[in-house]
Amino acid sequence: MSLDIAVVGGGASGLAAAYLLDEAHRVVLYERAPVLGGHIRTLGKNVACPGLPAGVFLDAGVVEFDRVNFPTTHALLAALDVPVFDVAGGSSNLYLADGTHYHSPESIREEHPNVADALRARLELVPLAIRRRRFLRKTKELAPDELEHRSVAAYLGDDDFSCWVRSLLMYAYSMSYDEVSAISAALAIPMLRDFLQPNHWTSVRGGMATYVERVAASLRGSVVLDAGLRGVRRTSEGVEVVERDGHVRRFDRVVLAVPPHRVLGVLLDADDGERARFGDFVGGSIETVVHTDTRLHDRVGVSYRTEFDLFELPNGEHGYDAYLNRLAGLRDDVAPHYGLAFGLDSALDPSKIVHRQTHDVAHYTERALEHRGAIEAAQGDRHTYVVGAFLGDGLHEGAIRSAALVAARLGGRRLAVDEPA
Repeated sequence: MSLDIAVVGGGASGLAAAYLLDEAHRVVLYERAPVLGGHIRTLGKNVACPGLPAGVFLDAGVVEFDRVNFPTTHALLAALDVPVFDVAGGSSNLYLADGTHYHSPESIREEHPNVADALRARLELVPLAIRRRRFLRKTKELAPDELEHRSVAAYLGDDDFSCWVRSLLMYAYSMSYDEVSAISAALAIPMLRDFLQPNHWTSVRGGMATYVERVAASLRGSVVLDAGLRGVRRTSEGVEVVERDGHVRRFDRVVLAVPPHRVLGVLLDADDGERARFGDFVGGSIETVVHTDTRLHDRVGVSYRTEFDLFELPNGEHGYDAYLNRLAGLRDDVAPHYGLAFGLDSALDPSKIVHRQTHDVAHYTERALEHRGAIEAAQGDRHTYVVGAFLGDGLHEGAIRSAALVAARLGGRRLAVDEPA
């Protein structure tokens, strides 16, 4: 039976839900912003950036996917015939304020052609490697229920390895360095167990917004941008979406694809159960910066930039700088060298900043994530479904996978997923 379905939210999970449901149902996709994509922001495509040369597309949000840990995402890209390319290296370096540097093996090969220097740099990695092995051994056998009611801080200390892990979490979950210790262990520890292994990274040719464009072009249903909804209410027969002008459109089902801290703001008739399930989610915002300033690396005396270099600054700030030339498939042997930075504003020359991008983010605290099981159990209640990264690993894969699960329940299209061994 074909249904009328409203999808509220045009980020990754909403786009995937609309695409997978559109084949079997009549779908309307609502997005409050003037463009689709959520955290998918590609300069030169869904974000205008007059300062970029023609034909250069740089991602200021989501930038790459690992083949092993993003199987549903890659299945969606394949279904949309979106071109991807392998990112050479897939590594990161850590630069601490006291002058300590930890270089990835790939970076050592590039920075130290002298055998003695390379050996010295590799020996410096040994303490970090030992702590990594201990961390993986300590967390390997932990069951999901053993991680409940705990934050990731319970598994980290004050050593350099813990600093590296916190920096990775800062990037993964778009939270400041000082906030990451409060992330739910049930979310972060399984993710770290996967991503502290060798991975095979890919990126989308032409920028991540390429797949946003493919989804939008494929939809038979309608897309409402700059939606400004007053909200959603449920009736015994279905769902009413109250639009900005007060007009009411009726649907059989609604899929909420908004950040979890915004769910209650969308629902005009939230009940006690919904308030309990979503009331502990807190939101915030971060700002990423696309720039051409090379001084971050000049100061630490390196010329080879990895995909994600992690910095502790002398003033105590922590941040990351992603090398967009490599992530976008641009030449890395000539200027300009584009970086995507977070948390490093004090170290960047304002005249070298190409673009600033604000992102709406949820804080995945232990208390908030305790409600995931109850949210899943309530899927379909009052004609309402919820999708989002927070229902999975908190990353893009979690967003797409949650949409695929809801679409399957509603009789939508299925993706040909190659699950990791």
